[in-house]
Amino acid sequence: MAISDSASSALKKISQRRSRTMTTIAAEAIEEMIKSGDLVAGDRINESVLADQLGISRGPIREACRSLEQAGLLSNQTNRGMYVREMSVDEVKELYELRGALAGLVGELIVRKASDGQVQDLSELVDRMQTVADKSDTAAYYKLNLRFHDMLVEAAGNAALAETYQRIVNQLHLLRRRGLVQEGNLLVSNKEHRAIADALNARDLEAASQAMKQHVSNGLDRLLASL
Repeated sequence: MAISDSASSALKKISQRRSRTMTTIAAEAIEEMIKSGDLVAGDRINESVLADQLGISRGPIREACRSLEQAGLLSNQTNRGMYVREMSVDEVKELYELRGALAGLVGELIVRKASDGQVQDLSELVDRMQTVADKSDTAAYYKLNLRFHDMLVEAAGNAALAETYQRIVNQLHLLRRRGLVQEGNLLVSNKEHRAIADALNARDLEAASQAMKQHVSNGLDRLLASL
């Protein structure tokens, strides 16, 4: 029996949805590898290896790479393939400038809009971070640090800001871990987190905004010192 036009169209849409789903899975897997440090700036993306690891074809991998190139995480080198993006110092500084401005706004919005429970959760996370910082456990601290900043943006309650902020942070995963590995930096970083949490608990809008911006500025200094 011949397939009707409507059935053919439906099958095509199902195929497209499956392709998008596989592409999303591939993109998220590559992002996570960058975030965890399994892929670092300058690494080549091996489509065949990734396809085998994820149990999918190379097509979705290729599409995922294109989307991550647009997101600023990968770069396409002519006749050589896709590589994890290497950022110049000027590009890093520009991203941190933008992140600092947004961080100040995040602090203000949390003071104005966040619940007491959200603010308390942030303080408790700083306590957990202090425990791993005291042990100089960089890997554990990095994961909690990411969670802390995600929670800050969530507590700000602004979807448009969160989308822009996340795009910036995703690019900074290419380098951010480096600023934490220097001796003593975990303790210094969490002292700044404590200042942020204290300002939020006090519902001090100006102090919260300033503490957020200062933390980003200091983070840039730590990163540049590690390069």
